[in-house]
Amino acid sequence: MLNIGKLAPGGEGYYLDTVASGVEDYYTGAGEAPGYWLGAAAPELGLSGRVTPEALRAVLGATDPSTGEPLTVRKSRRSVPGFDCTFRAPKSVSLLYGLCDIATSAAVRDAHEAAVAAAIGYLETHAALSRRGHGGAERVPVTGFVAAAFRHRTSRAGDPLLHTHVLVANVGRAVDDGAWRTLDGRSLYLHAKTAGYLYQAQLRAELTRRLGVGWGEMGSGCADLAGVPEQVIRAFSRRRAEITAHMQARGETSAKAAQTATLATRTAKDRDVEPAVLGAEWLTRAAALGFGPTRSPRSPPASRSPACSRRC
Repeated sequence: MLNIGKLAPGGEGYYLDTVASGVEDYYTGAGEAPGYWLGAAAPELGLSGRVTPEALRAVLGATDPSTGEPLTVRKSRRSVPGFDCTFRAPKSVSLLYGLCDIATSAAVRDAHEAAVAAAIGYLETHAALSRRGHGGAERVPVTGFVAAAFRHRTSRAGDPLLHTHVLVANVGRAVDDGAWRTLDGRSLYLHAKTAGYLYQAQLRAELTRRLGVGWGEMGSGCADLAGVPEQVIRAFSRRRAEITAHMQARGETSAKAAQTATLATRTAKDRDVEPAVLGAEWLTRAAALGFGPTRSPRSPPASRSPACSRRC
């Protein structure tokens, strides 16, 4: 799934604040993994590897992080510093990531990141555009995105939820004259559905190749892992249940209402819960449903058996 939202001025603070201060903090639960630079245009500004707060704030402010010079004109009038493109794995994949052994979890993480990269590559090919001329009449391709990716592992309700926020800065360098301009955000939204489908397809291909898993029925471009019962998926989807309950109470069903409900029910994540404690709680809840990890060796592709399955 892919959702795109406009990043508010200063909105990058949430993503920077969630990052662990070091490797030890990450593994003891005090924060998420560091952000990493993504996008074909990031190297043009000397950006690669780990995201730093100073560099991220600079590009979201349309400023060259190396020189401090403005990249675009009328920077003070920018109301949209960037776009939050959020890629979410299906809940069954998040359960595979959260319930199984370290090797399997790492394979799921790598598959997810490969799928995110493929989807961003698609958007760069088809939606990396700016506008110029009177009233922005001329659409101009740009060299790519300047983006920062932040991978998170849980939902705000404390359930496994593997997802990545890709913050695409609202700047792009025109391929013809080399000038930096704001992006045509409408192109992003136009291609969001296809990019989301591509993410899901790439994720399935990567997981099938890496772990030999099988898949259930397809719906809206998405499929869950074979062998993960619907009742387990519902039990570990407490955040979705909160949003659905809010909408039902108001008698609303639209996509806009879902966005409103998401914001209305949003709470801060508990950063003090250690992964070992959270993982044990997940295993206990799964076991109560007759579901949990089986042996963890990767199955050959021909067997197509999930690494986590229902206990019979």
